[in-house]
Amino acid sequence: MPDTHIAVTAVSDEGDTVIVWGRPVDAFDEVEPVGFAFHAKGEDADAALAARASRLARGDEVVIEYVPVATGWNIARGMSHP
Repeated sequence: MPDTHIAVTAVSDEGDTVIVWGRPVDAFDEVEPVGFAFHAKGEDADAALAARASRLARGDEVVIEYVPVATGWNIARGMSHP
């Protein structure tokens, strides 16, 4: 499972899903942010992980383990602080 070290640009809590947007920490500001979905309900959901993601703020740095879904979108499977 790949992972990436990002700087958070935005967080959106949609209830059952938390979306964290971010750029690789070494990327220029012109690079488009990538979205990581943290599911609180449903198959392969992790409510505790989604709750931790919902508390992130712009500028936080995290390492996210993910599964790619589509260009610019990923399903998060783990998260840690560098």
